[in-house]
Amino acid sequence: MMRAMLFVAVMFREEEVLARAQEMLERTFGVAELRSDVFEFNFTRYYEAEFGNKLRKLFLGFGEIEMDALMEAKLRCMEIECALMGPDGRRVNLDPGYVTLHSVVLSTRKPRAHRIYLGRGVFAEVTLLYRRGKYRPLPWTYADYRSEEAQRFFLLMRRKLKGMQIL
Repeated sequence: MMRAMLFVAVMFREEEVLARAQEMLERTFGVAELRSDVFEFNFTRYYEAEFGNKLRKLFLGFGEIEMDALMEAKLRCMEIECALMGPDGRRVNLDPGYVTLHSVVLSTRKPRAHRIYLGRGVFAEVTLLYRRGKYRPLPWTYADYRSEEAQRFFLLMRRKLKGMQIL
């Protein structure tokens, strides 16, 4: 089977929530092998009603994953979101996906025409395609996945994955 590496995109406001989320993610998926820089999440106001403003985001890269485990990863992340809820709702948004040598695949609960249903309310979409030395966005790719921060992180994950490949 083709190899892939798990990542989780973490959107948050409070450092303490990030620390608790990372601890819970590492208990679930193993130690994060890669971590992007934290960057401002100012690409959309979609989440402000739920989370407030001044949101930040980072990507955590974990080990190898079987591609058919993506649905379970999303469900585990949803459990962590619920465990960290505050009185006003979610305090962290966790979106798992995986990186292959050819693409970045993201899981979501939002159905759209281009997404494939995995089961139990979870969908998957190809978010970025690798071509000529970088991951390229598609028409539906979210703005934060088009960012330089995302590009650096996913290229680093790809290099790590490529080093694991048995040719």
